[in-house]
Amino acid sequence: MAKRGYTRDTIRGGASDWDVSRPFSSYLRLLYRLLVHPIRFFELLPKVPDPRAPGLFLAFSSVLASLAWLFAGGLYPTLAALLLPLPLSLLLAGLYHLAAWGGRYGYAVTWRTLAYPFGYLSPLTAVPGVRWVASVYAGVVLLAVGLAVVKEISFGRAFLSCLAVTGLLLFAVYPILLD
Repeated sequence: MAKRGYTRDTIRGGASDWDVSRPFSSYLRLLYRLLVHPIRFFELLPKVPDPRAPGLFLAFSSVLASLAWLFAGGLYPTLAALLLPLPLSLLLAGLYHLAAWGGRYGYAVTWRTLAYPFGYLSPLTAVPGVRWVASVYAGVVLLAVGLAVVKEISFGRAFLSCLAVTGLLLFAVYPILLD
């Protein structure tokens, strides 16, 4: 018997998928589960290549990020926060997929694993100081746990691959932001 609202005809997905019919409460529920029980979050994450729920979650998160950047940075960062999260997540998922090569699932599941931590990171990038700590936490800790659980690789291998990719990205972005 399916739980209320979870049928194969909806885009609500599994217990760790974002529920489009209740965007704010689902956003907060998933944030709580991701921060308090990240292993359980990624264990329940559906391992299917369906992009609808994570894609809509990234769109919802980009609206929240653009509102945060509107107050923190002006028009251009607001437009970037609105338009870049989805294409950037696709690019980053490719890097993390290559770094964690040899896992059980393919690129689409790697992107699904990246979409939720990246979506929660997007609004936090508007807060000076917090953006770096949140980027390291989401890029190294949460994604290492996610890749280890979802792709079924060792945590050490996932941690080192996430550390390498996130480190390279942060060192590449940091000089640009200082100019």
